[in-house]
Amino acid sequence: MNKRQVKRSYEFTPLEQVSSKSAPGVDKPRRQVNWWRLIVKSSPYIILLGIIIGVVFFSSIFRIDKVDVQGPNTELSQSLSGEVTKYLKSSLAGKNWLFLDAKSLKGILQKTFTGQEDIIVEKQFPNKLIIKTDEQKSAIVWKTGSKKYIVSINGRVMSELQGENTPALTTLTDGSSLPVDVGNKILSRDFVSFAIKIGDYIKAKSLGPEKIYITETTKELLVKTNAGYEIKFNTEETPESQLKSLQATLDLLASQNKKATQYIDLRVPGRAFYK
Repeated sequence: MNKRQVKRSYEFTPLEQVSSKSAPGVDKPRRQVNWWRLIVKSSPYIILLGIIIGVVFFSSIFRIDKVDVQGPNTELSQSLSGEVTKYLKSSLAGKNWLFLDAKSLKGILQKTFTGQEDIIVEKQFPNKLIIKTDEQKSAIVWKTGSKKYIVSINGRVMSELQGENTPALTTLTDGSSLPVDVGNKILSRDFVSFAIKIGDYIKAKSLGPEKIYITETTKELLVKTNAGYEIKFNTEETPESQLKSLQATLDLLASQNKKATQYIDLRVPGRAFYK
């Protein structure tokens, strides 16, 4: 029988390629990292980074060491300075000039010192902070005797009103008619703020007022309504709580078809009396 001839073909792989291939199922040895050599090689960059961090966070170069407050009077400047110091102590960035958020600080100051037309916060390189404010808003009209004065939110007499022209501000009358001088501080900021809130509420509710006044002390504020009765407030308590009690009393009287004839007394915290 004749055998069939089968032609075979062969493919030869160069020896260098065979040695470079890994056998199936055998992991290729991993190259070990020389950490010490890597650290030594990177040490200049590590040192530089450490120096930068030290300068930015721990050195005195960018630490705010001077706060320059420029206000219209010494008292306001001191109050602003105190508020800025409080902010610097409470901020996560502390007194670091680089990370101080001037916009955030301005917002806090503007909210706290609502009587100022504008407050400017400037960062002066590398460690100085400048706070500026000039004009004060007119807050109330203060009437004593036959004279009327414009008083700022900080309780300072700004100017005397001439003639009968009265701005659209709450007018407070001093029952003791004590004289005042322009430039003097005659009221506290808290009292002025209290009086404004009471005056706005009374006007919004169409209760008048015919007169808002004090007698011998600013601890009490009295409102003579256009209905003839008086409302008595305690200025040492929050105006919001007393106005809430006042509204509840007015609603109760309305539901019973009654009206106060002489007074509504809100001076006792959490209580309201009427007659």
